[in-house]
Amino acid sequence: MFASLGSLLAGSLIAGFFVMQSEPFRVAEDLEALLARIRQRLYPGTLPVLASYWLKTVDASGYGRRQWKKLSRLLKRGLGEQLPDAPSHQAIVSVQTRIQQKVVLAGRPSRPKPPRSERICATLSSDLLAPYVRRLLNEWLPAEAVRLLVNGNAATPPSDGGIPALVIGRALEGLLVRERLSPRALEMLLQPQLFPPRYVYPADAEILQDVILFLLGRKWASPWSVMPAELLCVAPDSLLPANYGEAVHHAFIAPRLGGEEVRVPIAPAQALEILKDEQLRIGSVMVTMDGRWWEAVRLQDREPHSVVYRPMGRLRLEYEADHVKLRVPCPETRLSWSGDTPLPDTFEIFGREWRLSHWEQDAERIWLHLVVSRVLTETVPNGDARWWRLRPVSVDLAWSALENALTSSIVQGSSEPIERFRHSDLIPLGCAIFELAKSLMRRRLPPCEVIEAQLRGIRYLEAQVSSKYGRVPWRILPAKVHASFFKIRSHPELVELVNQVFDSLPERFSEATSPDPRPSKAPTVGFTILDLTTTFARGQQFPNWSEVRG
Repeated sequence: MFASLGSLLAGSLIAGFFVMQSEPFRVAEDLEALLARIRQRLYPGTLPVLASYWLKTVDASGYGRRQWKKLSRLLKRGLGEQLPDAPSHQAIVSVQTRIQQKVVLAGRPSRPKPPRSERICATLSSDLLAPYVRRLLNEWLPAEAVRLLVNGNAATPPSDGGIPALVIGRALEGLLVRERLSPRALEMLLQPQLFPPRYVYPADAEILQDVILFLLGRKWASPWSVMPAELLCVAPDSLLPANYGEAVHHAFIAPRLGGEEVRVPIAPAQALEILKDEQLRIGSVMVTMDGRWWEAVRLQDREPHSVVYRPMGRLRLEYEADHVKLRVPCPETRLSWSGDTPLPDTFEIFGREWRLSHWEQDAERIWLHLVVSRVLTETVPNGDARWWRLRPVSVDLAWSALENALTSSIVQGSSEPIERFRHSDLIPLGCAIFELAKSLMRRRLPPCEVIEAQLRGIRYLEAQVSSKYGRVPWRILPAKVHASFFKIRSHPELVELVNQVFDSLPERFSEATSPDPRPSKAPTVGFTILDLTTTFARGQQFPNWSEVRG
């Protein structure tokens, strides 16, 4: 027995020794993850977001006081080393300052890893990923960021009129948390092919990656992809074929002495046609997924034929008052133009359609100044219920407003805040949800028939607006109402109805039980919106379903 006890003690001591030995390596590895991501950064302006969300990820991983002190020492030692520029150095300084203020000097005890919230099953089909990312970054994100600024929940915008990078990070985090996407869905949103330069501004994609990695609890990031490329513009006198934009989608990176180049394959007949001209007229500019713009410099006149591009710089969005602008190179240099500008009317890049505002010429080239004319949106097909996730940003804002009104109604015990709701088409549905919440929050649960009638009423009202708003997001219900729903978990027919009504349910509600074997109780024509609106506006209980059927 003593021998066994000795073995157990020895095993515990050895395990403890290795745990203590592994702690410094864990901290060093976490810091190396940060430094690697800093070195991979494309846009220095997004470094504050990287530093903030990496630090939040480390904090959530369960760092104790010992680990924080070790990290602080490593940061101090590493300042000035392995950092390519001043913004990177400043990002490290900001991390060290926050650790000193909030952990070391304040003597804050170790904060355990926060408990995992109720798992959510909201997923995205593979064919929805690309359009979802485009809507997220180009439509919902700007509106959410402006909402944060207007409501005073963010820092004052900079003098150039742009939105601070940290505000963009907070806006994306809020949008993704409200969507309650599953870890698998979040992983799918990290796929490089979702961020082609035609539809996505790379700086926004960098911030999105920071936020998703934080939500997944991951500290390392994959290197940023360069391809695919997108043709930005072609010189008016270029001999490149009319379908050259499609050829650019097949471009590939090739190493060269002192750097790299991009090659666009073209057919031998097309190459020979270009070579017939005395001047090599291949003037064109392309943009790769990392935001760099590339200029055509030569034509490879042997097999395999290709147009060769060299990197010249990186495109950046500029903000002036409430306008977004983009400065791009012209693919040819002339001392003057006569008549109209021989360029396209519009340009499509970074999820926006741009029009030419004016142009300027410096010692090297002509620059085109573009302003936004519209956002490149997705066409949502009719009849496919899955596509409601690609709703306009106004829909998400409407649900958020209903969430606020519903919370106020529950606090006040009155439907009046919902009745004053400015989206009149959602008022009947909001009042019905309020009545259901009141029933579930009572100390003594009403009979199942009452709750079933209320859920069926909500389903009916939802059907009247679902083509515009989709299903009711689970997130609009307050936390205490969420808890009340689990009182009915043992009633399969009620769980089935909850699944039909609400979207993005917790895992315990996500898989509906076997379908209700009883005959359908769907409402008839005699059940009208007007009747329901009147009933709920008076704060009365939803009538028994058998009384409403014709």
